[in-house]
Amino acid sequence: MRAFLACLPPPECLARLLAWQAGLRKQAGGRPLPAAQLHLTLAFLDDVTPLQLQLAADCAEKAAPGLPPAIVLDRCGSWRGVGWCGPARPPPALGAWVSQLKAALGAAGIAVEARPYRPHLTLLRGLERPLPEQALPPLALPLEEVTLLASELGAGGVRHHRLDGWRRAPSSCR
Repeated sequence: MRAFLACLPPPECLARLLAWQAGLRKQAGGRPLPAAQLHLTLAFLDDVTPLQLQLAADCAEKAAPGLPPAIVLDRCGSWRGVGWCGPARPPPALGAWVSQLKAALGAAGIAVEARPYRPHLTLLRGLERPLPEQALPPLALPLEEVTLLASELGAGGVRHHRLDGWRRAPSSCR
C-alpha cells in the first residue's frame, strides 16, 4: 500500500483554497484536485507493509502533539506540471518537526522520501503552461491533525483514503 502522512485543511479554509485553485487554473489550465484531496504532505511513505503501516501510525501518534499550530500560505507557483500554494518562508518549526518525524519513521524501518521538505498544497495537475511564482493574500492554515492516508491509483486518477488521524487542539482559519 502506498501511504503518506499529511495535514488536511479544515472546512473553513476550503473556500479560499478553491478560489485560489480557480484563479490559478485560469492562468495555467490543468486539472483541479477535488476539495477532499487537498492536503499538506508531511512524509511520503511509498509502499508499506501492514506492519510498517502500524509502525508509521505509532510514530505519527507520538509526534502529533508537537506539530506546529499553523502554516501561512502566501505564495503559489508550479513545478513539473503541478500548480501549488505554500509559504514564501517555510516555518523552521515545521521543518524541524518533519525532520524529527522522518527520523522516527526511519528508526522504525520505514523508508521515507529523501528530498528536502518543501511544504505545499497541490491545487492543480497537468498544467498547460507554467505558472510564475507569485504572492497570494496570506492564509493561516491550522495544522490540527496528523492524518495517515492511503494513495490509490485508479482509472479516474489518484484518490486518497483516510486510514487514521491524531488531533491537536483546534484553532481557526485566518
